[in-house]
Amino acid sequence: MTSVAVLGGGVGGLTAAHELALRDFDVTVYESRREFGGKARSMPDPGSGTGGRQDLPAEHGFRFFPGFYRHVPDTMSRIPHGQNKVAHHLVSANSMLLAQGDGRNEIITPLRAPTSLDDLSTTVRFIWKIGTDVGVPPHELVAFAERLLTLLCSCDERRFGQWENLSWWEFMDADHRSTAFQKFLADGMTRTLVAAKAREMSARTGGLILC
Repeated sequence: MTSVAVLGGGVGGLTAAHELALRDFDVTVYESRREFGGKARSMPDPGSGTGGRQDLPAEHGFRFFPGFYRHVPDTMSRIPHGQNKVAHHLVSANSMLLAQGDGRNEIITPLRAPTSLDDLSTTVRFIWKIGTDVGVPPHELVAFAERLLTLLCSCDERRFGQWENLSWWEFMDADHRSTAFQKFLADGMTRTLVAAKAREMSARTGGLILC
């Protein structure tokens, strides 16, 4: 049996080790810290537990997997946990809440394609609310919606032949938009969803992931 050493027990290292082990390699993972998981693990916040309870977990990043993620849920579906698999612990989210500071109300939107007029109304209100709250001018919100509709209504030939060769930044004409548009709808959308750069990510990839 071939032996493999994996250096680092974060998500990347553990995933590599898991895939190799499934292929009958003898794998040893070396991690410099006391616990595996890297930035994906929960880290207790010292002194946050009261009344004899354990300290509260402090997360380094978000704990959700967008629907376009494929590899992480696939790996989870192949890792045993009790009578099931790790993937059985995933819970589908029906809505998204964005908290605001200064005592303002939360902004809520459904996380599924609108199936009723109420859903559609909520989605439209969300887009308008978040846009105006962060200072995006109304005419730029309309332009943003027009760009998304253009992408959605394009055939695959146009998506790959034209939009794949144009960055999300160029597709959104961000150079000629407001600072708020650039920050939240050009850069912010791509960084939030996939940690990608708007000036480098293709319009086809960025736009369809957003949709």
